[in-house]
Amino acid sequence: MKAYQFILPILYILVASCNKKAPVITGIIPQPNQIAYHDGAFKISENTVIVIDATQEAKKLAEEINSFLESNFNLNLKVTNTGQSNAISLVRSEEDNPVGSYSLTVDKTGVLIQGATYQGIFYGVASLKQLLSPRASIKEPLLNYITINDAPAFGWRGMMLDVSRHFMPKDSVKKVIDILAMHKMNKFHWHLVDGIGWRIQIDAYPELTNKGAWRKVKKNKKPWEDFEVTEKDASGTVYGGYYTKDDIREIVAYAKDRYIDVIPEIEMPGHSEAALQCYPEFSCDSKNITGVYCAGNDGSFQFLQNIISEVVALFPYEYLHIGGDEVGKESWLNCDKCTLRMQEENLQNGEELQSYFVKRMEKFIHSKNRKLIGWDEILEGGLPERATVMSWRGIAGGIEAANTGHDVVMSPGDPLYFDHGQGKSEFEPPSWGGYNNLLKVYDFNPIPTDILADKRHHILGGQANLWTEQIETLSHAQYMMLPRLSALSEALWTRSENKDKEYFIKKLDHQLDRFQELGYNFAGSAMTPNYEVNYDKENKVFTLQLFNELDQYDIRYTLDGSEPTRDAERYTEPITYTSSIDLRAQTFRKGEPIGFPLIKMFSTGLLEQASVRYTNAYNETYSGGGDRALINNKFATVRGDDPNWQGIPKEDFEVVVELGNAKELSFVGLNYYQDIGATSVMLPTQVTISVSGDGETFTTVLDQSLETEEKREPIIKRIEASFEKQAVSHIKISAKNRETLPEWHVREGDAWIFMDEISIK
Repeated sequence: MKAYQFILPILYILVASCNKKAPVITGIIPQPNQIAYHDGAFKISENTVIVIDATQEAKKLAEEINSFLESNFNLNLKVTNTGQSNAISLVRSEEDNPVGSYSLTVDKTGVLIQGATYQGIFYGVASLKQLLSPRASIKEPLLNYITINDAPAFGWRGMMLDVSRHFMPKDSVKKVIDILAMHKMNKFHWHLVDGIGWRIQIDAYPELTNKGAWRKVKKNKKPWEDFEVTEKDASGTVYGGYYTKDDIREIVAYAKDRYIDVIPEIEMPGHSEAALQCYPEFSCDSKNITGVYCAGNDGSFQFLQNIISEVVALFPYEYLHIGGDEVGKESWLNCDKCTLRMQEENLQNGEELQSYFVKRMEKFIHSKNRKLIGWDEILEGGLPERATVMSWRGIAGGIEAANTGHDVVMSPGDPLYFDHGQGKSEFEPPSWGGYNNLLKVYDFNPIPTDILADKRHHILGGQANLWTEQIETLSHAQYMMLPRLSALSEALWTRSENKDKEYFIKKLDHQLDRFQELGYNFAGSAMTPNYEVNYDKENKVFTLQLFNELDQYDIRYTLDGSEPTRDAERYTEPITYTSSIDLRAQTFRKGEPIGFPLIKMFSTGLLEQASVRYTNAYNETYSGGGDRALINNKFATVRGDDPNWQGIPKEDFEVVVELGNAKELSFVGLNYYQDIGATSVMLPTQVTISVSGDGETFTTVLDQSLETEEKREPIIKRIEASFEKQAVSHIKISAKNRETLPEWHVREGDAWIFMDEISIK
């Protein structure tokens, strides 16, 4: 059996050294496919040497090791081409093994890293660095005797970075590449072109960067709303940036040193407003640019071919991405040139015209010794014979493509869109779309069961996508990547039979320390406390359970609204209560808070006895769960698609809560929601809260006008009324709807009110 045929389970044999204390085992992410620990330990000292062959690539790998050892242990080892003991030896093997495969052995003679390619040795070095880190746990360069035989499960392990919506400087791109390399990822998909920004220098068409790389910033509008190119030095506020050809070469070389292929994306035929505002002659209507290249104009194809000719000269790798997604075909169907093209080519609809466009470009790309890859919409109307599909609208497109013999990269929005939220706290930074938590990413398998057995080799691997509609900084990008990229790296590198989720969670603790030591901003979302409330009707007792996604670390809490510290009550068992509690909970890791706090007021006396009477009916699509949605102890999150929100369009929101018996109360509160950027939900203009002891005579305890907040990001507005304690049997809550959306809103039509969870005490 060859060393790289991995049929054995992972072995965790943790045995103390005979002569030295056992090193701390921090684990490797992604998990090696075959690993065994043995008796004994080897210590790297100032007398240890690095043995390499006399090549530039080997020299760079030795420099990488020395840089790490100097930073972590203040060691700088001698580098030699002469084999010897007490050494870290990097050796090219002669075996014909899978790309990226390596072996790593530690014994009494030192460390031996072997690979058929320098890429494999690079991955071995990455594993060595993890065995010797983080500094928080590893105080001396002491290594267990160990044997690792490893190779990646998939050949495409990637991430896409969108720099069109928000430009990312060259040094920031390099830091993203560093994070990919740390995780043994090997593809960097660079989304250089989209509708609202052209980011790559093209000599044949200078206006693409003179104007297409810059946009006017317009008040109360997102970048893609009423988009307009401009010049860098134009009056008003201007946003943008681009990469010169020298910048591109530098970044490609930087990635190459880390064995990462850079895949450029040049969007076509849609998402092209920036290019077509600069060169309107390639649009179907130069006076009404829709962002779609005219498929009936041969000049459009020549324009794109000239661009691609310059692009392939900068990117030496196999693939060129053309996008191909979300193509609005209305302009084609209303264009005389496109209609004529359809007649000449016997095309029946817009989908077939798109297929014609893609196939024509594929022939040119193939002539440049490149492979075309595009989003799964390129399946529509017929796929070019040699095309590779990147499946983002779920996995159906990837299944269809693979089963018909096409190569596929699986990149479904659920769970691999890293611009989606990863936590449900209202304190999470802005995100887009759905909810992709850490362990959902870990569970991703690129090969669906619906793919025929003899076609599974067409699944090249998987890729995360980081779109930047909501992401403006490197720090925010890192937050969205980490630690989800750690989970994805193991999903794509480690064979499914060798994955161990519980062990991954344990290793993640050390990985977070590595991130901290490298200065990376990572998300604590998987550690943020969450909750579940249950009610015991027989004993009339509420039970509150606290937990986090990883089921790790101490959760500290208070019930009086005060901020929990590391010395606050530690959660060890469900909390029971019979009167309202003002919960604050926080996870602590190594004595420091991690993730966001959980802040909720849980009421009693509502769940069983109370009822809610509505003046105007809520919309059934946004029922929140029905008539008791406002009193069920389930708080909606800062997302419009959270099923706990209760919504009403155009009409005022007014309810009367009948408590069943009079209660001594001094507080009423509830939440309202607004998301101008993505929905028609706006805050009410006025909120009134009244209380009554008999259901007949009401006393107003809050009458609050709300100023319009033009903030585009989602917000939760907490409304609270504190008043003199009194007997209350009925609570009336009214919220004034603005009825229609204001002129400056991104949408037209009726305004909605969303509300949730009434709290009393």
